[in-house]
Amino acid sequence: MTFTPCLARPPKVKTSMRRSDLLLSDGSDIQMRLVENLIGLSALSLIAACSSVYDPVLPTGQDGRVNHEIEVVQDTEVLELPASAGEQGLPYYQMGEIRYFLSEYNQRGRRHGPLVVSVPQNSPYASQYENGIQQMLRIADEYGVRDIQRSDYNSNGSPDAPMVLAFTAYRAIAPDCPALNTINMAATVSNDPSPAFGCFMQANLAAMISDPADLLGARRADPSDTLRRIQVLDRYRAGESTATERTDSESGAVSQAID
Repeated sequence: MTFTPCLARPPKVKTSMRRSDLLLSDGSDIQMRLVENLIGLSALSLIAACSSVYDPVLPTGQDGRVNHEIEVVQDTEVLELPASAGEQGLPYYQMGEIRYFLSEYNQRGRRHGPLVVSVPQNSPYASQYENGIQQMLRIADEYGVRDIQRSDYNSNGSPDAPMVLAFTAYRAIAPDCPALNTINMAATVSNDPSPAFGCFMQANLAAMISDPADLLGARRADPSDTLRRIQVLDRYRAGESTATERTDSESGAVSQAID
């Protein structure tokens, strides 16, 4: 006789709950609302557990312009011009020095103040210095230097006291960049930039910039041309064209050199 094993089925567990089971004796559904609130809170807690605060900007170090800032310092450029007993004015060889100094003033100092001329008083070479000022003014006129301020000083009778030219200028000091052989290029765990990142670019900028004062802020706008503004407004009120009229010598044509 063959016996077939009988597998016992596990009893079914009733997981459903009738609304009537949650009602109180007075018929209110407070218990049902409590269960619904608990289910809602559980769902919110699950969503909150899956989310976190996300910062789209990863902290990977400062910009190279911040880590390797160019230092800008204010300097006073000075040219001393001693007189000579054998000359009626300044010695001839000093004319070249004055020309170079005025060229530097036009490039670096014109924006930042006048050219200051200091003449020694009570000097045994007072007449030579007065003639030297006229020589310097003629050269300054050639270079278009008009903003000149005279400031005399007491030499106490010393024959060694020179005439001094001076102006204010700015100088850029490049950052001290680390040598590349001192940097571990394989250290990328922190995702930070290299310690020399942007340093050499800043050093090149400090060497090339014409006026380091531009690194301190934007230049002030020049004053407007009042006469030109009045002319344009008068033409506008009269219903005329405000554009500059083209003369007969001006013409424009498209070049046919390249088809």
